[in-house]
This record gives sequence, structure tokens and C-alpha cells, in this order.
Amino acid sequence: MQKSIEELEKKYFEKLKQILIQNIKELEKGFNSKENIKRDYDNLGYKENDIETGAERVLQSIISKNTDWEVNSAPISSDLLFETKEAMINIDAKTYKEKHQEPNKINVGANQISYGQHLPMISRGTNTKYTWKAALRTIYHHQNYGKIPCLTFFVKFVYDNNTKLLKKVELVNVPNGELENVYHKIFSRGKSTHVVGKPVRDIRVIISTFENPKLTQDWKRREQIYP
Repeated sequence: MQKSIEELEKKYFEKLKQILIQNIKELEKGFNSKENIKRDYDNLGYKENDIETGAERVLQSIISKNTDWEVNSAPISSDLLFETKEAMINIDAKTYKEKHQEPNKINVGANQISYGQHLPMISRGTNTKYTWKAALRTIYHHQNYGKIPCLTFFVKFVYDNNTKLLKKVELVNVPNGELENVYHKIFSRGKSTHVVGKPVRDIRVIISTFENPKLTQDWKRREQIYP
């Protein structure tokens, strides 16, 4: 089963990569379109999360126009969730100022990946034990399609510190949780403060620990899409 899951991850990674590359001008234009009305909101101030919301709208539009994937309304999922007969496809936009980006890491929430259902870990700095518990299921029981795996993808948007214009886009696939005994430790501490006795709310995945697939060939789980 592990190899068949990774084969689906490869298939849908390549499909998403093709869609984004073929629509890169629309992706760039859509991301930068917020600057067309900048004078009306610039004095209000906004955070990276606000920019993420706009990036997600652009992704939703491009993917929906270029696939026959159905949108799924599950309450626990990534911000974008699609379904096919083969898989549940979770996609999240991540936006970073150029000076704040961590090239080899992505900060993820429990609703964004299935990797790490209940993993105890120790913080190197404080020697404190903490737990990460992914909220997404590794396998979903679809009433029409039967058992289908959860696939998780991230689109990283890096933008200029001052102009807020798009500088770089990467597509990243985090392995399904059924592959934990293949890729093992892929985490480092997240951004949120740890509350003793409770699972951490977010965690960083280290891309280099899973970038090179171990069960399939001729692809990588990270690809630069733009420029």
C-alpha cells in the first residue's frame, strides 16, 4: 500500500506542477492583483496570513478551471480540499516575505497534513517533551469511492519585502502518514508557544528529509514553479 500511495502523490504532484506552470502568468497576475487597490487598504496594515487568503483564492480559481476535481466541504482539512475517485487532495498556500522565508522548512497546522498521528518529541533547547498529533486521516472512507488516501500539497509564495510583488513559487508535497516508517523524523518545532500537557498546534516540516522519494523514481517532492 505504501508504494501505491507514493505513486498517487507523484501523479498528483506532476498534475499540479503542470497546471501551475501552464497558468503561471495568471498565477502571478492574481497574486499581484491586490496591489491594484493598495491605496484603499494599505493604511490598515495586514499580515502574511491576510496575503495567504488572497493566494488561496487564486489557487482555487486556477485548479478548478483546469481539473474535474470536486470541491469537498469537510470541516477538518486544508484551506483547499478536492476529491477524486483516487484521493482526497489537500492544498494550502503559504506566503512569506523574502526576508522571513525558511527555504528548507514549512510551518504546518494539524489540519494540513496526515503525517504524525501521535508522535512524542523533545525540544532540543529546553529538553521539554511535547506531542504533535495530525488531524487529517491517512486513509478516508469515502461512501462512493471506498478507501482513498489523503494527499497534502503546499504552494509557497515568496514576495518582495517592500513591493509585496511575487518573487518565487514552490510546490511541495508532504508524505502521507502511512509512510512514517519510510521517512521517519521530518519535524522541528513550530512557531506557537508550547503548552505543557497539550499537543502543539503547529510544527515545521523539514523538506530535505523527504524531498527525495524512496519508493518511486524520477521526481522530487519540491519543485520551483516561478520564476
